[in-house]
Amino acid sequence: MAKRKTWILAGLGGLGLLASFMIFWFYFAKPVSFPTNGQLVKEINSVFPEASASVIQDAIPVDERHVVVPFISNGDNYGLSYWVWKRHKWTVATIDAKGGPKIWKINRKDPSAYHLVWNIHPKDQVSSITYYLIRDRGYQITEGIENYIPRVQMEKKVPLQENSYGVMELPDEWTGFMNAVIEVESTQKPNLFFNHFFPERNMFLGWIPYDQSNKETFPEGSVNGNGYSNGNLVIDYMMLLSKGDLELP
Repeated sequence: MAKRKTWILAGLGGLGLLASFMIFWFYFAKPVSFPTNGQLVKEINSVFPEASASVIQDAIPVDERHVVVPFISNGDNYGLSYWVWKRHKWTVATIDAKGGPKIWKINRKDPSAYHLVWNIHPKDQVSSITYYLIRDRGYQITEGIENYIPRVQMEKKVPLQENSYGVMELPDEWTGFMNAVIEVESTQKPNLFFNHFFPERNMFLGWIPYDQSNKETFPEGSVNGNGYSNGNLVIDYMMLLSKGDLELP
């Protein structure tokens, strides 16, 4: 009888170890090799036929479990697809038929995990993009105390001569400022802030495209496209700005 109990306990222990291994393997195992270009095209078009992907331009790792795949469609659109390693397979979670800049927030509470992603159509003849972090000045009274909020305007110029596409982490100066805002806002309005980053309407990220003459240009072939999302990623639009939105010396 004692031996039988021992075998039962040993069997239960083995099943527990096996279950733990299977859970780890399914959810936490390191990613396998990324799909081939042919497999990527097939998956994109299966999930979102309107994308009509035909050429994979690149596969850009953001980290071990997140990859950006820019592509060209049969209709000559330059699009973007966002891939995630989840439940032991690579899955396309979001597809944009056009490649106007977006913000991929891998961890919405951590600005250092934010990435700017774009794929600009060559026919738009965009030579460079200048990205901006802007907080407009403001004034408020809290509990009888007057507070003046100064304007913040940070910029980062990115040339596009080599590739139509790119992925970029936010500059350290930007993330340092955002983290300072997080610290203040989380103390004042913790629930609101973490549910909606940038709760104030006077803070935003934007971009201005420039041609070879360093003049503003409208990227008609890179904006106003449709897309697909399974709702699991946080990918935000960026505001298309003009010099009239800036404060210049």
